[in-house]
Amino acid sequence: MTKSTSLTYAATGLADIRESVAGWRVWYTLAMNDVRRRYRRSRLGQFWLTLSMALTVGGLGIVYSTLFKTDVATYLPYISVTFVFWGLITSGIVESCSSFIESEGLIRHTTIPRATHLLRTQLRTIIIAAHNVIIVPLVFIALRYPINWNIFYFIPGLILVLANIFWIGYFLAICSARFRDVPQIVASVMQLVFFITPVMFRTSQLGNHGYVLLFNPFAHLLQVVRDPLLGLPPDILSLSVCLVMAVIGNLIVVPFAGRYAARVVYWL
Repeated sequence: MTKSTSLTYAATGLADIRESVAGWRVWYTLAMNDVRRRYRRSRLGQFWLTLSMALTVGGLGIVYSTLFKTDVATYLPYISVTFVFWGLITSGIVESCSSFIESEGLIRHTTIPRATHLLRTQLRTIIIAAHNVIIVPLVFIALRYPINWNIFYFIPGLILVLANIFWIGYFLAICSARFRDVPQIVASVMQLVFFITPVMFRTSQLGNHGYVLLFNPFAHLLQVVRDPLLGLPPDILSLSVCLVMAVIGNLIVVPFAGRYAARVVYWL
């Protein structure tokens, strides 16, 4: 592939993303409809999401604090923050695989920019995560967990997480439209990653083997949003890793999408 061809694909991919962002009302409406439709005719509606997550966090927090012999007053805030944002990361990646497959009808009969379908899926996961985030301040208040000015570092951390979810999701969405085994493979891999990422355990519990997490990109994605909410100073290494991943990943995926996204309609 020549340099000029690569630039052409990059321009095409960037134009598609720009048009999708400009047409935000389309994917916003579709995402909101997806969430409402999932809980239509339900008494609690979308707050079943929050209740389900609250029960999960409460149950696991009590059980694992006992297993790890950790004070529940410090472990429960940790697991509530970690679980909520792990849900955002893993759902944003896994559900993105089906972005084009779920929108087959729209893709076949409309000329909506391709990235619109990905943004629909990822906004849906953000909305669900926003419902679950309610749990965090409730836990903090109930346990009188202290917060400080480090909490403001959560904002750049969240931006980096969303930027990485975008390019990973876009790449997987295109691959999944072509190869239908990809969604199942990704779901299985993310289940494995869950056990090797500090979701249920703390990095300090690994002792001298904590360095292995340096090679786990999901550990860094989790850390840049978790630590500020827990009152810890930002980890410069994790911020740097997430920034580099976001920049390089998007630089690769934009021309990739410019070349292959238009072919999705033929693969569906």
